[in-house]
Amino acid sequence: MDYNPGGGSPDHNGGGGGGIHLVCEYCGAGCSYEPDDAEDGFFSCRQCSAIHTSTQATAADPNDFPATGNISVRRVATQPTPTPKLRTPAPYPIPHAVATPAPAAAPAFDDFSEPSEPRDFAPAGAWSEPEDLAARVRWRYVRGMQVILQRQLEVLVERHRVGALVCGVAGTVWVRWVAASKVFDGMWARQVLADHETAERYMRFGGGDDKKSDDVKYEWEDDILPRRKDRHRVEFAFLRSLRMMLPVYSTLAVCFLACHIAREAILPSDIYRWAMEGKIPYVAAFTEVDRILGSSLQVQDCPLDARQLFRPVRVIGAWQLEVAAGSIAQRVGLRLPSVNFYAIAQRCLMDTSLPIDRILPHACQIYEWAMPAELWLSSNPARIPTRVCVMAILIVALRILYKINGQGIWEKICEGGRNADGYDPDTKSAPFMKPDGSNSEEFGMRELLCAVAASYDKINVEHDYSSDLHSYLKYCKEVIFTGITFSSEEEHLTEIFWDMYKGREDENPKEQVKSQSQGIEEMTITNGVNKRYRDGTFVEASCVSASSGRDAIQMIKSEMQDHGFHYMPPRKPRKSDGYLRYRRRRLTGGFVYVAHADYYMLLRSFAKLAEVDVRIMHISVLKLERRLACIEERIERSLNTLQNLSSKTKDELRPVSD
Repeated sequence: MDYNPGGGSPDHNGGGGGGIHLVCEYCGAGCSYEPDDAEDGFFSCRQCSAIHTSTQATAADPNDFPATGNISVRRVATQPTPTPKLRTPAPYPIPHAVATPAPAAAPAFDDFSEPSEPRDFAPAGAWSEPEDLAARVRWRYVRGMQVILQRQLEVLVERHRVGALVCGVAGTVWVRWVAASKVFDGMWARQVLADHETAERYMRFGGGDDKKSDDVKYEWEDDILPRRKDRHRVEFAFLRSLRMMLPVYSTLAVCFLACHIAREAILPSDIYRWAMEGKIPYVAAFTEVDRILGSSLQVQDCPLDARQLFRPVRVIGAWQLEVAAGSIAQRVGLRLPSVNFYAIAQRCLMDTSLPIDRILPHACQIYEWAMPAELWLSSNPARIPTRVCVMAILIVALRILYKINGQGIWEKICEGGRNADGYDPDTKSAPFMKPDGSNSEEFGMRELLCAVAASYDKINVEHDYSSDLHSYLKYCKEVIFTGITFSSEEEHLTEIFWDMYKGREDENPKEQVKSQSQGIEEMTITNGVNKRYRDGTFVEASCVSASSGRDAIQMIKSEMQDHGFHYMPPRKPRKSDGYLRYRRRRLTGGFVYVAHADYYMLLRSFAKLAEVDVRIMHISVLKLERRLACIEERIERSLNTLQNLSSKTKDELRPVSD
């Protein structure tokens, strides 16, 4: 503020003296003031009522002093007092006595760097309404989820040879799923804020009873509006609500559901494995969001970055993924078909190296005859997965075709050695060739069991990154720890450690990698059986590679016992061997599964292929057998009824003899 004295000392009587001319630094208005205009030693602007803090009147009227003689009165420009008594004019706000720092200058406008969509002029940190904050977080989250789904579908089509039809199906399912989740409900933001405030009150007052009515609960109150210190909590409250309404794993569920509708031979275990190994964008998919939509800090549309929004906590298993797909289909009202049994069964037979032309037609007949309900997707988490039901049908078909009913064929193979009847599973000779001997059925059972045992060793259920340490470190760098920034010192230290590891690996590469992989994968050794675990699946080494037949039989007995199975000795030869049905026995409060070694060899191979426990596979087979027995009983009852009806009709039509 400018200080412009108008002359010498003012004259209270109006003669010859001058006033003080002050220019307001807020509104720019200049006015002349007399000593009587000062209030408490300060002058105020007549235009905006601002206080002139840089000028203070230090004396009053000279006639007020009772002294005699010449008295000179002057005004001195001083600093304001620490606590002046300010006047509050209306309706203008009171400027602060202490000058505040000027805000940072806004970045220059650039036509080329501006996004294509419209946006507000306010910066990201200047939102005053929580509705604006909720809308921006929600819009960023939904768009990011759609980008992740789009990238997953592109990878499925380009890399995993899935038909392009899944893209259109997944788009329709996704739109209906977003609409059914009610994420764009108008009351969503108020509901989240009310729940957040209720939770904070519960934590603050130790769980007191909140008797607020529902109509008052959703009103915008002063205590519900988030304060500046609680802004981060409110942001994460919105994020938690969005993650519950539209989980991150729902993109994988929509992909599997689209493959199911498009009749693709894709299993939930495939989606799970590809997501874990980074072959489908999921764990590090937030980098795709920043690349396509731009960083949230650059476009200023969301205070949360992509890692906070779309970084999954874990990858759900194949069982939960199928349940999630069934739940989405039920929520949006889809009438789903059964699984593509022909394609999935053909794929399973190819993985186990079994003859497709002989087994698949019989399996399709059982499928068309029984049509079990387990072949449809369901939202029930306690139901057996669809892939397990498909493999149960294959097991029943194999038992019917090759008459595997506990004759002790596997014990004979173990006693005769690995190359029974001259068959070596390591060679490329075609199996299932009937010899010139008479007992072709027994030879077919031996060929089947040897092929199943060989395929059990070849089925790989381990992840690619667990093969060696180099693959695991690369996986962690590209998938697990992607998007994390490090300092220059940390990066330099990482390079030093990497060079040290590469130097040790170059010295003895084969033994080093082998010892590291064995140290990671092997868990325990019990009774000569190497036990490894993956997602709750129990996997053992093949018992065919034993040195003697007696050791191989002991190993299969130990393996069956570890899985809760009781080994049954071979049956005595009978003239007519019908289909043998197994039952469960309850001992000491739990179920014990009784089975022969021949049947168990089929169970373990298909259970490893389905990546489930052997007992779950056995339960699915028992359930299918009960259904088939019930159908056969009904058919037999119907045939007997028709036979009795036809005989009665013939008796009625027979002529009566005299």
